[in-house]
Amino acid sequence: PGAPTGADDAATKGLMDASNMYAEAAKPAKKSVLLRCGPSPLRKVCWYDPSPALSLESLFRAACGLSADQQFLLTDAECCPVAVTSSLPSGQTFELVPLPMLSLPNALTPVAVVVVDPISTGAVVAHHLHTRRGLHVVAVWSESVPDELKKFVAKGLDVEFAGRIQHEAGRVKVTADAVRRLPVHVVDVIVGCETGVLLGDELSEALGVRTNGTAQSPLRRNKFLQTEAVRNAALTACGQMLATSSADVETFLRERCTPFTKAVVKPVEGAGSDGVSICNTADEVRAAFAALEGTKNVLGLTNYAVLLQEYLCGDEYVIDTVSRNGVHKCVAIWKYDKRKFNNSPVVYFGMRLLPVDAEPRLQEMVTYTFAVLDALAIKNSCCHSEIKLETRGPVLIEVNCRIHGGEGTWAPMAEAAMGYSAVTALIDAHLDPGAFAALPTVPCNFAAHAMEAKLRSGVEGTLTAIDEDKMQTIRTLSSYRSEMLSFSVGKSIAKTIDAVTASGNINLVNENLAQLQADYAALHALVEQGLFTAVPEEQHVQLELLRSHTGSRVASPPTPRHEP
Repeated sequence: PGAPTGADDAATKGLMDASNMYAEAAKPAKKSVLLRCGPSPLRKVCWYDPSPALSLESLFRAACGLSADQQFLLTDAECCPVAVTSSLPSGQTFELVPLPMLSLPNALTPVAVVVVDPISTGAVVAHHLHTRRGLHVVAVWSESVPDELKKFVAKGLDVEFAGRIQHEAGRVKVTADAVRRLPVHVVDVIVGCETGVLLGDELSEALGVRTNGTAQSPLRRNKFLQTEAVRNAALTACGQMLATSSADVETFLRERCTPFTKAVVKPVEGAGSDGVSICNTADEVRAAFAALEGTKNVLGLTNYAVLLQEYLCGDEYVIDTVSRNGVHKCVAIWKYDKRKFNNSPVVYFGMRLLPVDAEPRLQEMVTYTFAVLDALAIKNSCCHSEIKLETRGPVLIEVNCRIHGGEGTWAPMAEAAMGYSAVTALIDAHLDPGAFAALPTVPCNFAAHAMEAKLRSGVEGTLTAIDEDKMQTIRTLSSYRSEMLSFSVGKSIAKTIDAVTASGNINLVNENLAQLQADYAALHALVEQGLFTAVPEEQHVQLELLRSHTGSRVASPPTPRHEP
């Protein structure tokens, strides 16, 4: 054979290069990830890829202190469960989530969730945990809940609690120890009502379960601090001032309201529209401050300071969110319908559930809300944020760091429209990372449309009659689905001036949006005509005394007050 040619040399070199590349590729690659498991510090683990999946699983168990029979899920930065394999990307953080429902500390210990202040929608959450998820529920009452509020549970939502614990202010360790002594294995803490927000942070941290921690807790109840945190994060925020004296009010009027247009006066720690005044003059601001100073709000909390804010123009929305490990999901967008009624400018007429594409700026509003949650250090659980959409963009009114209130009557409407609600999503965020990961980031692809319509009273005193014909007409509307009524003949009824004094609500659902809106308008036309007749309380008492003494029927007065 002839001498090697240049072509042969090139071929030989190519074979050698390929062989070297193969040898380099076959060499095990060192990888590392950070593991998060519960409240413990992050753990760094390393391995050489390729490695058997079982070896990697054993490594993860050992690093996180899990027994060989403890089942778990591994979730990525988006909270989506992923397979344990040596091909996992290096340099990322994963969460190892034990599954206590499938592997208990011992066979006789049932799994439980603590609900702090299980009233209003918190009662719905507790009922869902118990009846749909098969979990035990422990009720922990915060020091802020008056005894009368503990009965604020809708009919049919009662739960046989695995324990009832009354917290005392400043004694979270005592409360946590009381929870630990119960014959249950507590895997999470969920806040049920606004009164429990601070204790929820404290107790979840003390028990070592999923938590937002206590370092930024004041931001989660104090509306003034919230807005300042939003401003410090370079997000759009409203002008405001905290007033503890009449001198502060005068400073606000002089420095923030010249020339005067409108201003808002409200409790710095409140709920709903309780105590909220929209003031058209400086004297109205002074009067609203005097009316709030040192009083107790609907949550039983003392108004130790009053919040004075600029009046925000534009439509008002609610953005309901759930979060897990800093991943936020918008699970509902509600558009408020607030109008003037009984001389009050902030009366709820209702709200509509919106898909994100229903209006051009809703996605912008959701993005803004997620940034607000980051500014408030919200990484886990549920929030109910109220936003005004101004020409300059979305502006925060306040964030309520708990689930949407209103006794949760909106939840079935949301499930009819989207297949889930903030109630189910909140529980998934705490207990089911796979279901949480499957939630869309924003509400979309509705199967139906939904609106809540509030019933309003223009009279006050003792209710003597209900216009049943009008109520029956409401119930025959094609969009009617359910109702929650807070009135009955012989009981007291208040004039509706805010969310707290509403007489109930009607839930409307329809696949046809135009029909839904027509039914909503027809309902409010009936309400405007008047549903209720009442007499003054003292007059009713006198009539009842007369009836009891005579043992006979006594006619009611001929000129009862009707709704305008």
